[in-house]
Amino acid sequence: MSFTPDHISVCIPTYRRPELLERLLRNLAGQETGGRFTFSLVVVDNDAPGSARETVTRLTAELDLDLTYAVEPERTIPAVRNHALRLARGNYIGIIDDDEFPPPDWLLKMYQGIRTFAVDGALGPVYPFFAQTPPAWLVKSGLCELPSWRTGTLLHWRQTRTGNVLLKKAVFDQHGLTFDPQFKTGGSDQEFFRQAMARGCRFVAVQEAPVYEVVPPVRWTRWYWIRRSLVNGYNVRRYTAGMSRGRRMFLFLKSLIAVLAYALAVPIGACLGPHRLIRCLEKGAYHLSRTCATFGIELWNRRDF
Repeated sequence: MSFTPDHISVCIPTYRRPELLERLLRNLAGQETGGRFTFSLVVVDNDAPGSARETVTRLTAELDLDLTYAVEPERTIPAVRNHALRLARGNYIGIIDDDEFPPPDWLLKMYQGIRTFAVDGALGPVYPFFAQTPPAWLVKSGLCELPSWRTGTLLHWRQTRTGNVLLKKAVFDQHGLTFDPQFKTGGSDQEFFRQAMARGCRFVAVQEAPVYEVVPPVRWTRWYWIRRSLVNGYNVRRYTAGMSRGRRMFLFLKSLIAVLAYALAVPIGACLGPHRLIRCLEKGAYHLSRTCATFGIELWNRRDF
């Protein structure tokens, strides 16, 4: 009886990052499989003119990649993710961002995690990578650090994201799940995991399968982190849509109080150092955006991060 290995489709949404995309594709070309699975790549370009085409075509030939390339003209995160899913042919789906790159055993460790814990998917940590020395205040602020969990930890949907994930394709197919197009500038990943977990799916952390996120100089400004918080604060409003009126009021008052608290903390943060100041401004911006979202006011509507 012949053995048919599992197949992983690694989905890569990209937008005008040819150098970073090239680094990612070169790292994926050398992935170890241990004979446990085969894999292919799906690159979906969210730039309507197809600016990634030259990079993809060149590297596909040079590295002998099993790669599918497509263009998604609608410039929203859910649209490009869903397009990639439609092109994926594996019974496992990996998702990684175009500004990240993995070690050689990334897919193997993620695959082993799913099999070991008999779950529907695995999420690995994302660590910052600086090609140049960043400002001291940015490192001390911890803004680039994302939380990680011990291997085998069952995750809550609020602990999820799609920057480093491997899922069984059945999670999408059996429940008819996609990334919600209403979350245009962010949040569709957590909403997807929220819905999947509500249907009984389970996901674990695999700490031994990290990827590294390139943090370029454009992200080394305070205004960048404030804009990011304004976008994220507005997007979380959709998670409260199904809550009771009392719960929504509680969250509104909580954010309103937080805005006042962080505003009062700004002078103290300024005295304690720029890393403390930016944390006050970043968190204050997030809660200000959440407060305004209650009234349908979007303070920043462009995702440029």
